[in-house]
Amino acid sequence: MTESPQAGTPPPVAPPERLNLAYHVIIGLAMGIVAPFTVLAWPFAVLTGMVIGAADVDRILGRPQRGSLLRVLAVTGGVLAMLFFGAILGGLISFLIVALAAFSERVAARTTATDQGIARILIAIITVVIWFLALYVLKLNVNVSIGG
Repeated sequence: MTESPQAGTPPPVAPPERLNLAYHVIIGLAMGIVAPFTVLAWPFAVLTGMVIGAADVDRILGRPQRGSLLRVLAVTGGVLAMLFFGAILGGLISFLIVALAAFSERVAARTTATDQGIARILIAIITVVIWFLALYVLKLNVNVSIGG
């Protein structure tokens, strides 16, 4: 005779998976390679992708959708900032970074909260390092003048 779970007990929770750093390093490298072509839109693209990916992970794992209005505002503001700081064309290119950041969130979905934070920090650091290396190697000159 097998025991059946009682109606009031939650289903068993699977243990968290290990963080696969190699995947996040590859995603960070890809984001860093695309970042110079987005002008200055890539930081907003990374943040927007993290918000979209976190919402997708909550939906996949069956968690309640919390703060959906705040998420909509964050994504809307992120897209507008991407288009502005990317001078339209760079903003459009930065949607690739949004997709990569959202994919990174899905890769880290079943890990602990600490591992998810480490994955976010790792892709951000790798993207920044690759962006600065690209500026140095390609001898790109970024001038930002406000009030001419």
